[in-house]
Amino acid sequence: MTIGDVKVTIRKGDQALDNARMSIEKANARLADASALAIATLQDSERGEAKESRKALREAANEAELVLRRIKAAKDHAAAYLAVIG
Repeated sequence: MTIGDVKVTIRKGDQALDNARMSIEKANARLADASALAIATLQDSERGEAKESRKALREAANEAELVLRRIKAAKDHAAAYLAVIG
């Protein structure tokens, strides 16, 4: 594999990361909408299921944010590597 091949592969990976980021951002927006509705519906409920549901929604939002940070880190590392290899 040549340096040119490596660059092409990294750029394709970078594009795949952009696509993944857009998908996660869309899913995160839908999750936020659904969460707002669910939390409003379950607001006064103290039932165990309601508490578990609210917790699960918060955890899902946290996980989406974590994935977005990982994608950004991967893109940053790829850009740094491309800069090193020219």
